[in-house]
Amino acid sequence: MAAVTVSVEAVSVEIAGRPALTGFTGTFSPGTVSALVGGDGAGKSTLLRALSGRLRPSAGRILGLPERRAEIGVQPAEAGVWRALSVAENLEFVAHAYRVPAATARARGELLLERAGLQHARGRLAGALSGGMRQKLGVVLATLHEPRLVLLDEPTTGVDPISRAELWALIAGAAADGATVVFATSYLDEAERASQLHVLGGGAVLASGTAAQIIAGCPGTLWSADAASPPARAAERGPLAWRRGDAVFVWEREPGAPPPPGFRAARADLESTCIALLLREEPRGPGPAAPAAPANPATPETPGAPTPRARRTAAAPARIVAVDDAVQRFGSVTALAGVSLTVAPGEIVGLLGGNGAGKTTLMRVLLGLETPSAGSATLFGGPPDRARRRRLGYVAQGTGLVPMLSATENLRFASAVQGVPVPKELAGWAAQWGRAPVRDLPLGSRRLLAFAAASVHAPELLVLDEPSSGMDALSRTRLWKELHARADTGAGILVSTHYMQEAAQCDRLVVLTAGRVSASGTLAAVVAPYRSVRIDTAEWGAAFAMLREAGLPALLDGRTIRVPGVPAPRIAAALAPLHRSTGAGAGAPARADAPRLTEVPATLDEAMLLTARADDRSEGEVTDRPRPGRTLFRTAPSPGRMLP
Repeated sequence: MAAVTVSVEAVSVEIAGRPALTGFTGTFSPGTVSALVGGDGAGKSTLLRALSGRLRPSAGRILGLPERRAEIGVQPAEAGVWRALSVAENLEFVAHAYRVPAATARARGELLLERAGLQHARGRLAGALSGGMRQKLGVVLATLHEPRLVLLDEPTTGVDPISRAELWALIAGAAADGATVVFATSYLDEAERASQLHVLGGGAVLASGTAAQIIAGCPGTLWSADAASPPARAAERGPLAWRRGDAVFVWEREPGAPPPPGFRAARADLESTCIALLLREEPRGPGPAAPAAPANPATPETPGAPTPRARRTAAAPARIVAVDDAVQRFGSVTALAGVSLTVAPGEIVGLLGGNGAGKTTLMRVLLGLETPSAGSATLFGGPPDRARRRRLGYVAQGTGLVPMLSATENLRFASAVQGVPVPKELAGWAAQWGRAPVRDLPLGSRRLLAFAAASVHAPELLVLDEPSSGMDALSRTRLWKELHARADTGAGILVSTHYMQEAAQCDRLVVLTAGRVSASGTLAAVVAPYRSVRIDTAEWGAAFAMLREAGLPALLDGRTIRVPGVPAPRIAAALAPLHRSTGAGAGAPARADAPRLTEVPATLDEAMLLTARADDRSEGEVTDRPRPGRTLFRTAPSPGRMLP
C-alpha cells in the first residue's frame, strides 16, 4: 500500500447541532506518531471519527484519506475487541473482515501477540482479560491488516505503566513500518513521545507543533516559589495558582508582568504550558475549581504557625494506616504476598503498580471489605470497622456518584450518609450545574465532584483510586490543589495512579509488583538505581526495527529512542549496520551520521518496568517466557545496574 499523508484544512464538526470541533488544521505524515492532547470533551474523538470517515465535517475539508477502508486501522475508546470471542477468534474475525490471507494473518497475528505479551492468552475470552491486556489486543486488531493510517482513541488511558510501555512499542512499531499514526491521550508524559502534538480544549485547537515548540509558545508569564514559604501558601488558593510537589506556580495572563513577592521566574514544561493554555481560554475570574473542603477539626490552623505537614514531619505522630506483612489469597491465587505500608497524618502516599499488582486488593483490605489471610491492617490504630471507616473518605475509580442525580443532590446524599450538613460554599459551587444529572457533566467536573462528596465530612484519611484518569491538565491540577490542601490540614492521603507525572505530587511512593512491594521511597529514590540509553539517529525507524528484532525494550520518544536497563555496547551491537557505511563490511569506518548513544537517568515508568522484570527474575522465572499477559523483552536487570 502507498504511504498516506493526510491534510486537514479548517475542519469543523457539529454533533446534534452543537459544535464538537472548530477549525482544526494539521498534517499527518507517514512514519510519524501524532498526539491529540486534551481531556474529556476536548474534541479528540470527534477528529478521529472524522479522519476515519465516520463523521462528515460541517466545514473545511480533509485531503489524502485512503480510498479503501481496508487501509485504515481504528481502535475506539472502548478497546475495540469482541468480549465474547477469544483472543484467537478476535484475530480470525478481523483477518476475515479485511480479507487477509490465512497464512499471512497467522504469521502477522503471532508476531503482534508476541510483541504485546499476549501469546499465552490466545484461548482466553477477551472479556476475561485485564484492561491493559484488552487495550493491547485492540491495538493488535487495529494494525493486524497493516493499514497505512492508524487511528487510536486513548489506547493507554487507565492502563498501568508496564502495559503502556508495551502499547507504545506496538504504536511505534506501526510508525516504524511506515504507517501514519494518530492517537488521542490525556497523559502529557506520553504525548511528549509523539512526533507532533495538537493540544485541544472545548473543541478548539489551543496549540500545535512539537513538544518543544508548544512549550516555547507558553502564553503569559510563569513564576514559582517553595510551597512551604509564606508567600506561596498565601498565593496557592488563587485561581491562577497550583501546586506540584514542593513548588507552587502562579501564572499571569500578561507576558513580562512583575513577579509576586517571594516568587521567581519559572521555566515552562508541557504540563504548565497546557495549564496556561486552558486558563487563557477561561473567562477572567475564578475557574470551576472545587472550593476547599471543610478543615479537619483535629488539626486547627493558627496564624503564623507552620503547616500541619511540617509539624507532622517534625513530631512524627502515630500512623493513620498500618499494613504489616499482609497476605491475601483467593484459592490458589496470592493477590498480596507480605505487603507492608504506612500513611502518616498530612502525608500523601502514591500507590503504583501494573494491572493485577494488588493495588485494588490492598485498598479493599484497608476499607475492611476484605480480611487478610495473614498479617494485619489497621486504621487509626485498630481494625477497619464501621466507626473507623467513618473517619475516611473514598473516591472510586468510577467516581462513585449517582449518575441520575444532580451535583447538588449528590452532595446532599453524601452529607446525609455522613450525618453532616452540606457546607454553604460547597453547595454554592455545586449549584453552578443546576439540575443537570451528573452523567451529563464533563469528566473533570465529575471527578472534582466525587472528591468534594468524599471530603464533605472532613475525613482524616482519603483513599483515592485513580482519581484523575481522563482529566485535562487544568482539571487534574485543580484536583491536586485540593488534595494538597487536605494534606496541609493533617489528613493522610493514599492515592492509586497510573499517571507518572502525578507521582511527583506524592511525598512517598509504594510500587507493587505481583502482590509484593518492589520499591518504596521518594520519587528520586525509586528512580535512582536505574539508567536508560537515549539514541539519536536520523534513521529512527530502522533503528527501532533493529532493536525490536534483537528483543531490546525500545521506547519511542519523539524522534529519539530510549532503551531502559541495557548497556550501550549491547545496543550499539544491535545497531551495527547503521554505524557502517551502506554496503560496507564489518571493518568499514563508522558513518559520520551514525546513531549517537547517551546514558541518561531512567524515567519513573522505565524504572517500574525494570523493577517488574527484576521481580520476575527473583521468582526464578525464565525471562524469555514471560507470565501470561506480560512482555518482559527477554531480559531482566539487577536493581541498580545496567543489564549485562
